[in-house]
Amino acid sequence: MGGNSKLIRDKIPEFLPKNNTKYQVVQLGDEEYKKELKAKLLEEGREVLSADTPEDLIEEIADVYEVIDAIINAYNIDRKELEIVRNKKAEERGRFEKKYQLTPVIFREELRRNEEEMVREAEKFLKREVDPSLANTLDWDFGCLRDIFLKMHWNNPLFFRLKLSPKWGGFGMSNLGFYHWQVMMAKYSGALSFLQTQHQSALGFICQSENEKLREKYLNLLREKNLFFGVAFSHLRREGKPLVTASVCRGGYQLDGFLPWVTGYGIFSYLIVGATLPDGRELYGIIPFANQPPALEFSQPLKLLAMSSTNTVTARLQGWFLPEEEVIAIKPKDSIHIRDRDNVLHHGFFPLGCSQAALQILRENLNKINLPSLEKVYLKLEEEEKLLRERMFSGITNPDTEFTEKLKLRVEAIHLAHRCTLACIISSKGSASLVDNTANRLYREALVYSVSGQTQWVLAESLLYMDS
Repeated sequence: MGGNSKLIRDKIPEFLPKNNTKYQVVQLGDEEYKKELKAKLLEEGREVLSADTPEDLIEEIADVYEVIDAIINAYNIDRKELEIVRNKKAEERGRFEKKYQLTPVIFREELRRNEEEMVREAEKFLKREVDPSLANTLDWDFGCLRDIFLKMHWNNPLFFRLKLSPKWGGFGMSNLGFYHWQVMMAKYSGALSFLQTQHQSALGFICQSENEKLREKYLNLLREKNLFFGVAFSHLRREGKPLVTASVCRGGYQLDGFLPWVTGYGIFSYLIVGATLPDGRELYGIIPFANQPPALEFSQPLKLLAMSSTNTVTARLQGWFLPEEEVIAIKPKDSIHIRDRDNVLHHGFFPLGCSQAALQILRENLNKINLPSLEKVYLKLEEEEKLLRERMFSGITNPDTEFTEKLKLRVEAIHLAHRCTLACIISSKGSASLVDNTANRLYREALVYSVSGQTQWVLAESLLYMDS
């Protein structure tokens, strides 16, 4: 069969108009039928790939089952024999339950080297441009933070396109490489690290969208105009009545509610906003990061304990119209909790970088006052950080690491940052009381990392850790 011909279900001819002139129904011979069944299986497989809701997925898998059943009948395959072969293969080679992926070793090693070089290049920039005194200024001065943010981007745009596919002008960094990047960034400036992470997370969402036109539109804007993106969906983690709702309307959705935490006002041009549909599903779409009253209004920047320069605001949505073409994805209910569970270690690498920065200050203080008790504390904390870092990266790379173990590592990282930065405060003596003191900044950043991306699991485990 050629052109646009395709195999159809037996009752489809009954649904064609009686005066149909566009199609001709042809009955195939056995050999042609077998060939077309195989082609149909490929067609239905592609439909499974494009399904983006549980309901669509069920529909497409049902079609695949139907085609496979027809192939079995067409070739007179013994179903009992088929099941024996299937189970034998599962026993010898396993199933697909552990989520393993085989990656060529040469490619993986080359990627690792490239990622390490990218991290080193960025660290050279930060060492040159962001000394501790400037990092303290970056904590509260929005203009200074924006300038360094843009300067870092101009130095190498790939710094802010790490996980974006090379197809879209990105670097294509692995999750493992990105966690090394997070540690390095947090070591130099919490504000800069937090801001660029928001942008990188937003790009990841856009890149994974099934909405091809949306992907092309915004990823082309990224390349052509160097725009930056933020995220506004942490409220989906909250229990109880949804803070932002989405209701279906003609041509798209109406968004109403309150966004309690939006970072990067004045730097990011667009936001990925999360909203809850009436059936509990999560809608993610793109909105402008600028006041458009009365439907979209942002507050003045919040007065934060640390990283106030990131211009974190709240927002009110009142009848905001989100066109269908601006929808990134609609995910099942509680998808954000599933992602949080899968990525429970993600936010743990920020406090790890904070601990490394604090250990550097402790070394400097030790050189100044040469106190045996300080040396003992420093060596102990240094060894703890090294061992914890090894365990955290092992937990990321080992697919058998249990969620409970990853959760404990996340909490250990939080508390290690507190202990390291508190040691900095104490060993810095009276100067730690100054607002622009580095130990002071790191201590406040450690407090922020205690609640960043916090879930009920992290909250409960953090409190239990304090009681142990």
